[in-house]
Amino acid sequence: MKNAMRFGLVVLTSLALTTSVIHAAPTVLATVDGVKITSDDLDDRVKSFPPQYAEALKEKENRLRLLEQLINEKILVAAAKKAGLNKSVSFQRQADAAQSQLLIAEIMRTQVDAKVKVSDDEVKAYFQNNPQQFQETEERRASHVLVKTEDEAKQVAEQVKNGADFGNVADQKSIDPSAKTNHGDLGFFGKGQMVPEFEQAVFSMSKGQVSAPIKTQFGYHVIKLNDIQVRPKVDFTPTVAAQIKESLMAQKRRTVTSEYLNKLQSNSKVINYLQKM
Repeated sequence: MKNAMRFGLVVLTSLALTTSVIHAAPTVLATVDGVKITSDDLDDRVKSFPPQYAEALKEKENRLRLLEQLINEKILVAAAKKAGLNKSVSFQRQADAAQSQLLIAEIMRTQVDAKVKVSDDEVKAYFQNNPQQFQETEERRASHVLVKTEDEAKQVAEQVKNGADFGNVADQKSIDPSAKTNHGDLGFFGKGQMVPEFEQAVFSMSKGQVSAPIKTQFGYHVIKLNDIQVRPKVDFTPTVAAQIKESLMAQKRRTVTSEYLNKLQSNSKVINYLQKM
């Protein structure tokens, strides 16, 4: 009787495992010249989209569109291989580069990201130990034109005084590389974020005022104060905690990455020929 029961349990267990395997097998959704596209392939494509699209991509119509993309990709890949493009030097170089990036991402995931953790206690401690970052703060928004000499700065100040548009002058005269895209606008910033001479000038100006030339280590600045705002005190909310955690994670990741690279470099023979030229 006991042997019969034991045999029955073995059979049932085997059937259960077999059924599990059958259910786990991916479903073939399409074939292209005999090459299968499975439900796993489609799921992987869905996962490549940002999380906010997850619900929409559960709809059959959208999944059909994605499947059509996969089908077309298989057709294009087959055509490229038939033309021998996968054997070209250019393709091999790009394929090697892509493989390298994938391997780097994988080793970073396993050797770095897996070791980077930030606890809730660490987040709360950071908030408590850095009150200056979360207290009520005055911020100022300024634009500047950066030039090499004081005479150039005086000319800029005179142009603006005579009605020239500050942003246009920054476009034309500023040696700050970002001026070409932001017209000299530095956005809002608080104390401690700019070099002392620049900060002192900005926080002593009135809204709309244009400064005389200000000398810093970078050259001579003509500054316009665009706006003043007070950032309210920041409370320890879940959103703030999440932001702190993200920042601490990034810091830890940089530290762990640096330590890991130093360890690898110490065990590698590196010859930098360009450095020797």
